[in-house]
Amino acid sequence: MKRLFCLILCLVLALSLTACGPAPSGPTETVKNPFTQGTAAPSGSDSSTQPPATSGAAEQSEPITHSWHTDFANTIKDDVSAYYDYTGGELHAYYIFEGTDDYSVCGVGPLLYLDGIPQPYKTDDEPWYSYLHVFYPEYHPEVDETKEYATSQVLDIYFTPVTGQAGDALELYGTTVSDPYTDPRDTLFNGYYHVQHLDRDVCARILFQATPPELELPEVPDQLLSHSVTYADEPLLQFWTPEELQNQHEYGYTINGKMRPQNTDSWIWPGFDQEPITLDFYIYGGSYVNYTLVCYKNYQPISIDPEDIVWVEVKDGQRTQIQVQIDMSDFDGSTPICFMTVLVPRNYQAYEDGTIAFIDHYACRFEKVNFFYFGGEEE
Repeated sequence: MKRLFCLILCLVLALSLTACGPAPSGPTETVKNPFTQGTAAPSGSDSSTQPPATSGAAEQSEPITHSWHTDFANTIKDDVSAYYDYTGGELHAYYIFEGTDDYSVCGVGPLLYLDGIPQPYKTDDEPWYSYLHVFYPEYHPEVDETKEYATSQVLDIYFTPVTGQAGDALELYGTTVSDPYTDPRDTLFNGYYHVQHLDRDVCARILFQATPPELELPEVPDQLLSHSVTYADEPLLQFWTPEELQNQHEYGYTINGKMRPQNTDSWIWPGFDQEPITLDFYIYGGSYVNYTLVCYKNYQPISIDPEDIVWVEVKDGQRTQIQVQIDMSDFDGSTPICFMTVLVPRNYQAYEDGTIAFIDHYACRFEKVNFFYFGGEEE
């Protein structure tokens, strides 16, 4: 029933293609993750959500809607997707963020990926390489009353590609993080902004006319203890239709053998102070799209060592099983640590011959696997 629902949903979404392809379906986790239930707009489109009702909600004559839009602005378009020509040095990109809500206090900022690898970048206000820069766009509530975007800003970003050489065509993804510095224990914590983390993406390709110089990457503590990738036959795939086998995938995860408790509204998962994390992730289904699996602690990748990149290949008829062990020795439980895992496609936008691919693989886009805060012992 679940696969039938996902297939129907994806077929509906496929009717509304954006510049980067159709609006993707939500993650198809075996155990539904409450942090994937918010929505954000795919490239070039809007998304609206209705937050949980409050004590005054019944008095409202109309439901409150929240919309936002992100995109790359200064791209070139061809029959496949939007793209940038890279001719050397730093690439200058415009990252658009628009929304109906007030982001002037909580702040927003993009995370970038090139060929599945986290991509550091600079901005005009913060001219140093970092994996996340936060900006605080102005809010104009009078505009919001007209159903236009009350928050609108174009962020100039600059980066030297971390991978690629002349002749390559690699995929670039961006996704917006909001309210990254709020302590979830704060009584004023607004979970609505956090629900928007990593739910949708913007995408483009970079066509390399030159080989980029080697970039001195920002210092990041190496907290990946080990990782492994194994494969096993997946008997459930024998019940999938040919179309599902081509277009769909299923995935799931556990942390230290458990899913995050589902019977609580708290963003904090307690009990991890000084305890190593073992993330077990699996995926099976359509075998065309390859991915990387990227883990973050407090919005920094747990490792940037090339040997630590977790490459994810999906094989016909098999389940890909990945285990990642993460150091938590720096965590004493006093302050919650944001943790998230994302699945980043590497060849979703185009086949190897350069022809368009996303029409056939509309459910294989960037997805957030999980997002929450690790806490110490329960009070």
